[in-house]
Amino acid sequence: METVSHAGKKAEKTLKLITKLLAKAESTPFPAEAQTFQEHAERLMVRYGIEQASIDAEAGKAGKPQEPMVEQRFELNGQYRVGLARGFTLIALAFNTVRVLQANTSAAKIMYLIGAESDVAQILRLFASLRLQLETALQAWWLDYRYKPYLTPHEKTLERRQFQLAFLATVAHRIEAVHSSEAAAAEPGTSIVLAGRRERADEHVQALYPALRSARRQPMSYGSSSAHAAGSHAGTMASVNGAVDAARRNTLPGHPRMP
Repeated sequence: METVSHAGKKAEKTLKLITKLLAKAESTPFPAEAQTFQEHAERLMVRYGIEQASIDAEAGKAGKPQEPMVEQRFELNGQYRVGLARGFTLIALAFNTVRVLQANTSAAKIMYLIGAESDVAQILRLFASLRLQLETALQAWWLDYRYKPYLTPHEKTLERRQFQLAFLATVAHRIEAVHSSEAAAAEPGTSIVLAGRRERADEHVQALYPALRSARRQPMSYGSSSAHAAGSHAGTMASVNGAVDAARRNTLPGHPRMP
């Protein structure tokens, strides 16, 4: 078993490599090359999360302070916010160590991410990047979408929403698969370590919101299979980039609920 200090240095190296891969994925003009960098970065993001969970568990066993549990928000606006919230929730849950709550205002869909500080920071960093990538991919697809002239305004909205949801769901499925394979290949006991990290997130949710209740899922209409296929394909080519101030916490209107 690695010492906490050695494991910490290893995790730092992993994080630096992730940063380099993200920069390469962002700078290359070749989609296939960007995809290679992005997939490698995603795998390392998952691996980094597992390493951090192991470090945290070892610190707890040694009677040392564990990584703090935090709550951060991610806000979505506009007519596509319901679909986007579903897609981003899938991505967050694919990491399998955080909890996601949601709140509604008259003009926004707001997600609360609750979990270990490093896990939440990684996910928010990914969210910020994917949000920009999704906007670019949607514009490129919609510009040449051949069925566009035959659609009503409402149908156009459904098509764009379907593209966005498929894009995000594809990224989530890929991360989920990577997480399963990385956890299986890790040291014995890793599943117990990750379960403990999830339990700490659950406990933090209960401490913050003891009267939390499940909300009724918002109904949402869907677009065509063509829009879904296009969004899914764009999702396979997504790359990650950007940074988020994970230490910042804002007060949010509305009471959060389980999605």
